[in-house]
Amino acid sequence: MHRSPGDRVRYNLLFETVGDDTFERLRPLLIERRWPAGTTILGRNTVPDGINLIAEGRVKLSADRSGEQTLLAIRHIGDFFGELELLDGRHSSSDVIALDNVVTYELPRTAFVELLTEHPDVAQRLLQVLSVRLRALSHHHVHQIGRIATADAAEVLKLRRLIDAARNVNSTLDLDLLLQIILDAALKTVDAEGGTLYILDEAKHELWSKILRGSKLVEIRLPVGRGIAGTVAASGESLRIDDAYLDPRFNPEFDARSGYRTRSILCLPVRNKDGRTIGVLQLLNKREGVFTQEDEELISALSVHSALALENARFYALERQSIALEKELSAARNVQMSLLPQAPPNIEGYDIVGRTTSAQWVGGDYFDFIAIDEFRTALCLGDVTGKGLPAALLMANLQAILRSNQLVGATPRRILQRTNRLLRQSISEGKFVTLFYGIIDASKHWLVYSSAGHEQPILVTSSGELRRLTMGGTILGILDDLFFEEEAVPMSPGDTVVVFSDGVTEAVDAAGELYGQERLEECVLRNRSLTATHLADAIERSVRAFCGDLPLRDDLTLLIARRN
Repeated sequence: MHRSPGDRVRYNLLFETVGDDTFERLRPLLIERRWPAGTTILGRNTVPDGINLIAEGRVKLSADRSGEQTLLAIRHIGDFFGELELLDGRHSSSDVIALDNVVTYELPRTAFVELLTEHPDVAQRLLQVLSVRLRALSHHHVHQIGRIATADAAEVLKLRRLIDAARNVNSTLDLDLLLQIILDAALKTVDAEGGTLYILDEAKHELWSKILRGSKLVEIRLPVGRGIAGTVAASGESLRIDDAYLDPRFNPEFDARSGYRTRSILCLPVRNKDGRTIGVLQLLNKREGVFTQEDEELISALSVHSALALENARFYALERQSIALEKELSAARNVQMSLLPQAPPNIEGYDIVGRTTSAQWVGGDYFDFIAIDEFRTALCLGDVTGKGLPAALLMANLQAILRSNQLVGATPRRILQRTNRLLRQSISEGKFVTLFYGIIDASKHWLVYSSAGHEQPILVTSSGELRRLTMGGTILGILDDLFFEEEAVPMSPGDTVVVFSDGVTEAVDAAGELYGQERLEECVLRNRSLTATHLADAIERSVRAFCGDLPLRDDLTLLIARRN
């Protein structure tokens, strides 16, 4: 039998123990309200005028947890909401939103209180309902905690596997050995039976690799665009294939010759820091099931380390063959500069520049720009201990770690914590790194940053107000477990952030006096209206004028971001 909303309210949970006479006395006091789907009926930080009885439709109760809406409960016909606020007189801690077109009847506060006072059975029934809700909410939270714990454990395992693989990948500069190390690391990471790491020969438009035949390493080649690996090299897109024989791009000739049976394939491009494909990693036959999205993400993260290790190894091998020992540092300088950004990022509304001048052929300073998404870009400036080739190799390892960490999507302080854990796996005793890591959000115009023992950057406004960015923690690579603070600062029009290495402030003149912080602040204030490039020029001119004819004794590196 169809009942109108007005009739259905008689069967609300609140009125289960109420007689007809009492209900009829309350009926005139009920206020009907209609709410279109999506309407917020009761918002947070408000107190309702009465208890709301649902006569038609459904509502959801949700709360804001760190910027995300968390579903607490769904209420249906015959249920009610707003009783807690009436009982304790406090503001609502959740939003009540109509899921459908909803009809409610509001029983005013005074009538609700009188009903509970005059009818203890109603109060008892209300307590039963609240008890059931509390148990349900408790069960929900226990389930959520278990789910989060499981997810965290899986994430820890994933990171541990990635740390182990990254440590192995960065263990050699021998290209032949590196090919096998990267492949072994990838196979172990996703539990695959076999595979091949191909290097792209751009001049011949071919992929090549080396495989063992008996006890000898034999080079193999295949054209770009042919087969699964060739297709990935041509398109730059990953392929995940559950059944190789159902894919027309798969070439079964190897299986026919060897007797091997290829089932599933995971094939990904290996890209360098500029996004250019330099190789292809093809893995075969996951031991249990097929390759998953998680497998693809793990190998993609490993490929960042692999690409940098391969480029380091290739540069090292080429230069070792072509130059004598006394020219090795000059060649390593080219390797170092190739790892640094060739151009600043194009961020709408911002003027950004980065540059470094090494005190030796190969310095230990590092800067980078890493695109995170459409609006966010990471700005990094680091200083590794030492000079020469060892410092450049440590810098390359730092760059690989930072770029692979972007897949996690963490905040600056989390990035520094994870970077420290990875560095601790491979850094030599007595080596360490200072690092500033900031994220510019061009949509919100905020800079979120954290610093690991690095020189405190300067933030200067268009009106000449100057402050230092001081949040962070200690240097990387010394201790296992570090804690970092972070800060979000607004970037108003005309605001400029100057990040620098200690080679700026510790430059010395003939008398042995330091250039110092005050001179740098005065130079930045005096030239704050210039573009980022011209401000960098002004700082470098000021430092060199101060030093006179003396050469730089440490690397001079600048990273400047200015909101237009």
